[in-house]
Amino acid sequence: MGVSRDLLSKLKGNRATFMVHSRNQFAAVAAAASFLGRGREAGRYFQFSEDLVPMIQTPKAVQLVSATLTADFKADWTQYLLEVGLPACGLKFKPSRTAEENTLRFLNAYNRRIPQPRPRLVRESRELSIPQEHEREYVALKEAIRLGGDLKPYLSRHIATKKRPDWNDSLLNAWGIQHLHFRPDGTLHILFCKITDSEVFAIQVFPHPRNDQRVWVQEELLEILHVNWPEEIAHGMLRGLPPDTPHDTDTRVELRGFNANFVTTTKDGTQYLAPGGGLMASGDCAEDKLNCDKIFSELKKWQAITEGSEANIRAALNWPASEPLCMRILFDNRKFCVYEPTTLTRIKFDLPAGDGTEP
Repeated sequence: MGVSRDLLSKLKGNRATFMVHSRNQFAAVAAAASFLGRGREAGRYFQFSEDLVPMIQTPKAVQLVSATLTADFKADWTQYLLEVGLPACGLKFKPSRTAEENTLRFLNAYNRRIPQPRPRLVRESRELSIPQEHEREYVALKEAIRLGGDLKPYLSRHIATKKRPDWNDSLLNAWGIQHLHFRPDGTLHILFCKITDSEVFAIQVFPHPRNDQRVWVQEELLEILHVNWPEEIAHGMLRGLPPDTPHDTDTRVELRGFNANFVTTTKDGTQYLAPGGGLMASGDCAEDKLNCDKIFSELKKWQAITEGSEANIRAALNWPASEPLCMRILFDNRKFCVYEPTTLTRIKFDLPAGDGTEP
């Protein structure tokens, strides 16, 4: 349903709120169902890895305080963010923020705002038109993409020059669309594209005059994606709903400024809402918020399972009941393993489906 500007203003900044501005009362329900469905389909955030090899820990990392098993997997994740995760994104851990807030910063930047350097196939829309002055630069950019070059210098100025890789890109968060400059020093014309692990979908080139926010809400971007690669945004499609009232450009700019999600209708009548994951009222990506919730839910679950398996772990390690035992968890983003840090012995739990760690 339509939401008043006063209410949008009051809700803006809330990390737990997902706002949908629509005259269709079922749009928000459909979006929530689709969002939760994608979360369940994606499964757990963490996956056990046979490849992770624990290293000897510094004394301060192992705190044995009693003869019982001790573990603090949330602290282990926080240490991973501090020492590995955030630095890999060009960020520093902020002690003034919670572990959850620092996790959101990591999820925003790692491999989403900053695609990992790896070879990708460039696929061009039928509508793509490269300005003549950028033709040679576009050829060089395509070659860099094909060879797996670092795209960071070509990304948003917030990343390349302002050193803010955790800055929320509302176009990316809402529609899943990135933009690349043709030169590392920035260009007026920018290439709008969708970037996946294996492909870059080149949508169209538009000029970006300074302080002109209209370029970020152009419905033509979704129209071109819909016509050329509908499968790439199918998860954002609204099905079986009556047509929504279209918004003019100024209204779309205003709603995006409130971090509100809105329905976009293509020329053939297909409706899309938040194919990029969607905006939380805080500006964070709703998909990042879902993954953040998964992370801390799974850490809590794995710690409970580990603590509940103390007798079996002691037997497997031949560890006396009178001796303190500490268990740690090692991460490589979505990979993990549980281990004992003095012997560096990994413990694998074989859990059945429906054990409670699924979203």
